Amino acid sequence: MTTGARGWSIRARAFDGRVLAGIVYPLLAIAIVFGLWEGVIRLFDVPVWLVPKPSDFLGRFATELPTLAAAAWATSVRIFFGFLLGVAVAVPLALALVSIPALERGLYPVIVFLNIMPKTVIGPILIVWFGIGPMVAVLIVFLMCFFPVLVDAMSGFRAVDPRLHYITRSMGATSFQTFRHIRLPASMPHIYSGMRIGIIKAVEGVIIAEFIASNAGLGHLIMRASSYMDMPLMFCGLIATAIVALIFNAIMTLLGRVLMPWARRV
Repeated sequence: MTTGARGWSIRARAFDGRVLAGIVYPLLAIAIVFGLWEGVIRLFDVPVWLVPKPSDFLGRFATELPTLAAAAWATSVRIFFGFLLGVAVAVPLALALVSIPALERGLYPVIVFLNIMPKTVIGPILIVWFGIGPMVAVLIVFLMCFFPVLVDAMSGFRAVDPRLHYITRSMGATSFQTFRHIRLPASMPHIYSGMRIGIIKAVEGVIIAEFIASNAGLGHLIMRASSYMDMPLMFCGLIATAIVALIFNAIMTLLGRVLMPWARRV
């Protein structure tokens, strides 16, 4: 076997081991938790309207799968557009704030003030402006994920060694070439870290938004089920929300491999 083939085989086995560990161990842990949960509920005869057994809501999950899938899709679309808007605004703004100190001194306190305002307070204002619909959810997701991406992007742009700018300038590189080949790659780990935090905040934000002002989505489904004291359906909504969050987290992991190919580990 050649050296290249041997190296490929080692990497393939390592990858298979990581995939196996990433799938089998979480499923085993979930099975243990659900088994203990089922046993305790049956032992103490807890009524289903208070805490349902896993067998109650897992069976309901299968029967309500089309409804849950439609709600999860509506929620996912709002997460996608709100998160995309947050990143698209936060990264260029972070570069502008770092590059122009006067702009940072004037604008950054305003951004911090807007960030500390509770989103449950901003929600009713957005309802007055935009009505009940997906736009409010998208904007709340944007507000939830914007600040973490902004702060980490600013840290990343500041972390670049200033001497690199002098070196690239002495070699005749333009400002755009310096940004494209030096500043952006060097700051990408910080930006990506903010995006990982932001996607978690986005899932949290979209559920809050759908509680406040929505006629679709998983948050709306959970609120509707709570009004009828339908605990199994509420837990189905929670599981579907967790699945959506895991999918977006997996997408972010793959995106990190695309944005930072130099950071891949075998």
